[in-house]
Amino acid sequence: MIQLLQDLRAQLSDGAQSRVDELLASVVEDVADATESLQKLPDKDGEADAEQEEEQADADGSAEVGGSIGPDTLDEDLMRDEVARATGFVGKASDVQWFRKLQTHHHNIRENADPYEPPGQHAEAATEHFASSRRRQADAPLPNLIYTRSASFFLDDECLEVDLDSDPFELPSFDEAERLLQIYMRSCYNFFPLLGKKAFTRQFYHYYAAQRRGEPYNLTQSWQAQLNAVFAIGAVYHNLTMAEGRENECDHSIYHSRAWALVLKDRLWFAHPNLPQMQISGLLSFYYLCTGHINRSWVLSGMAVRFGYALGMYIRNEDRSLGAADKEILSRIWWGHCSLESLLATITGRPSIAFRQGCTVPCPLPLSTEEIEDHIIESRFGVVSSSWRASDPLPGPSILPVRLDSGKLPANLEPANSGSYLKNVIQLSEVTQSALRLYTAGMSGLPWHDVQEQIVRLTEDLNIWAKSLPEGFNFFKYGSFAPQAYERERNTLDILYHGTLILITRPCLCRLDRRTPNQGARSSEINQRSAITCVEAAKAVARLLPDNPENAIAKLYEITPWWTLVHTIMQSLIVLLLELSYETIQLPHDRREIMASLKKLVRWIRAMSFNNQMAQRAYVLVMNLLRELAATARMDFTDLLQEDSSGTAAAEAQASSPSHSRRFSSSHSADERSTPGLPPTELPARAQHLYSRSISDPQQVQLMDHTLYSQSRQETDSSYGAYHDSWSASEASLPGLFFTKFDEQNPLPGFGSKDHDMLASE
Repeated sequence: MIQLLQDLRAQLSDGAQSRVDELLASVVEDVADATESLQKLPDKDGEADAEQEEEQADADGSAEVGGSIGPDTLDEDLMRDEVARATGFVGKASDVQWFRKLQTHHHNIRENADPYEPPGQHAEAATEHFASSRRRQADAPLPNLIYTRSASFFLDDECLEVDLDSDPFELPSFDEAERLLQIYMRSCYNFFPLLGKKAFTRQFYHYYAAQRRGEPYNLTQSWQAQLNAVFAIGAVYHNLTMAEGRENECDHSIYHSRAWALVLKDRLWFAHPNLPQMQISGLLSFYYLCTGHINRSWVLSGMAVRFGYALGMYIRNEDRSLGAADKEILSRIWWGHCSLESLLATITGRPSIAFRQGCTVPCPLPLSTEEIEDHIIESRFGVVSSSWRASDPLPGPSILPVRLDSGKLPANLEPANSGSYLKNVIQLSEVTQSALRLYTAGMSGLPWHDVQEQIVRLTEDLNIWAKSLPEGFNFFKYGSFAPQAYERERNTLDILYHGTLILITRPCLCRLDRRTPNQGARSSEINQRSAITCVEAAKAVARLLPDNPENAIAKLYEITPWWTLVHTIMQSLIVLLLELSYETIQLPHDRREIMASLKKLVRWIRAMSFNNQMAQRAYVLVMNLLRELAATARMDFTDLLQEDSSGTAAAEAQASSPSHSRRFSSSHSADERSTPGLPPTELPARAQHLYSRSISDPQQVQLMDHTLYSQSRQETDSSYGAYHDSWSASEASLPGLFFTKFDEQNPLPGFGSKDHDMLASE
């Protein structure tokens, strides 16, 4: 229009030309501004195309771009020798594989930038995923193949001491037996109720009372095997919590040998499935978990759960001949074994058979063990507790949020007791099992944004679970002044929560900026938030621990899940090492705090190595890696290395004294255990360092933030008085019992690998 007016202007009169000039002068400036604005406005079609390209970029990335997601593959021959078979397969969800990745790639921090195949669930896509994985492995500089056993801090490759020639029917004195029984019941029974507590303790006291009176009392071999397994577990805990010195040490291998001898001599082990079979398998599995033989533990736990499936313990029991108390006890025995199986699947990264659709057995009632009586259950929950159980959430994909009805209290209003604890562990285990599915082969074909959605959903489910905890178990509410009641239960839930949170968010803890450089803004935000959550969860575990390991080791065992404490610390430690190896891209401003948390965890592992063989091996592995990282990466571990050298010198001086005796023996040399290419660290004489001084005054230990340090609750078994008051143990003469220093103090001769093949679970 402007150009047209300018062309016509020459044909107009002078007056008309003046009017055209005025008009053009008034509009040209506005038109220029409008033109500039139009040039700046984005094209709507172009904006839509950009958003579509961003979404397509996220969709084109498969789940394999995540740090730990992708099909599990074997890069070593696990059947090459007995040591490899002892360790067995370890999945991607295991902290052992995470540590192995650190060992393998510490010299090549920059992750391989080769393309990841697009998502797909069809057979061709699966083939492409494996081919892509092989190409990345072929291009990666791997001068040495580090075997899984070299990254494992578990003791599967250690010689297991078993003496099948000993008399399995020998039992310790009443005082010793009662002490070990009470230790077991107090320290781990509520967490894994593998037995019927009242019936078991009643038979225990009846037997010893009959022996005191000289009356015959026949015990089945299966019950005696269970009793010896209980003694073995109690002895392990006793040795971990005792002060330095061997004068009060209890040899748990004696009771383990007797339990196995009774099992192998009893024909019921080869009979059709029965409840004692299930229970002894579960008890031995827990014993192996406590002593670091994780492969055997996983195998036996799976056997126990399969026995339970064969006995129909996974479905609702409507047998009218059983009372409500008997049904509740059977329910807890089933869920105790399932909880153990789920924990072992998490540690090993292997599939679990415990939580399957079709499992309809009700969750435990919110009752203490002492309250499991027919009249109590019926008075509180109705006939056979049907009104309560009908509203219980059954394990499955929709276990969270918890369903409520008018006949049931909200979960956070339930009382804190052994029943409500086990119920909450069951619900958490379902979330954990869903998190483990993030690491399965089925996820590798999904688009990355689908995996992100599952990570977000699982994080929300986990937080819903935490908010629904009974007040007595609410670890967010209580700090260092937490009530003493159910202290270990609350701390265990706290640790399990953060461990599950690490599992959920670990796939995002990687260099996604190098794997998917064109990811969208929302995808990048989810990755960043999840990675930060993973690191913060690891730091939270470090904050749970007291600041002075040397003064609080025994106390920590008393108020935490002592059976997995090394795994708990190592999982968080490895996450922090991974973040540091990625140059703290998630929390660049937080490097100093991450280093402080990491060093605190390392010091705890070192302190625990005094009498914990798993901690010994973990400490050696960590220090070898830190030594290499200090030389090749920009990480300062000078203080840890100096403390390690000082501890080694002090321990060697102590070891050279005539009165010193080595607490732990090893079936493999330090050179065999050291990581290829890393300087070997002697296994560890430093473990004799004085790290386990008893606590004289708990108030003297200064704690920071939310710690696990407070007085533990002492429990007594009400069934004790009926039998203890009737006779004096010091005057008892128990026929058939074996009392020698050899039985109670000296370890059995170690058997070689050929001698105990029949006991191996490979």
